[in-house]
Amino acid sequence: MNSSILNSTLQKSKENKEIISIWQYNGDKGSIVGYVTEISEEYIGFRHFNRFGKQDGIMFIKLANIKTIDFNDDYTRVMECLIQYADIIDKPSNFSINLNKSDYWQYNAVLQFYKAKDQMASFEINGGEFFTGFVKEVSEEDFVLNCVAKNGEDLGTSLYRIEDITEIRFDDIDDRRRLLLYKWRKASL
Repeated sequence: MNSSILNSTLQKSKENKEIISIWQYNGDKGSIVGYVTEISEEYIGFRHFNRFGKQDGIMFIKLANIKTIDFNDDYTRVMECLIQYADIIDKPSNFSINLNKSDYWQYNAVLQFYKAKDQMASFEINGGEFFTGFVKEVSEEDFVLNCVAKNGEDLGTSLYRIEDITEIRFDDIDDRRRLLLYKWRKASL
């Protein structure tokens, strides 16, 4: 094997189990994230992790198929966090809501999320897009959501009308992943 930057990057990943993100030519799934387990003249063995930080097998990748490698970027750091804390994502919270068969189920639910302070939820607005975050303020007509992106980034606050809520989700694996990354970014893990 020659001394290209590609080869030294792969070797460093193998020696230190350093997380890298590999993009392949004709790769339709995006990048794959993990670390190199073995290297030959034509192939690498690659320990792959899924988006929840769980081991997802070993892949053998032809070196000629590697288009680019990302390392020391935000996404590889996100994946390092998820790998380190993958077991936390599996544990559901003890939080529950009680709607009391009310005609005002949206308001009652939002109010309970507001009182919980640290409970993240995803709100579907008008049967369309979901917005995820923490309820910061609530009135009988509307509420303010501190929105959180899928990799835990704080997106700031937005106001929504209570009557526009068509579905509420909380404590699913995506929200637990998002919450873990939010806390990591806020350095409260």
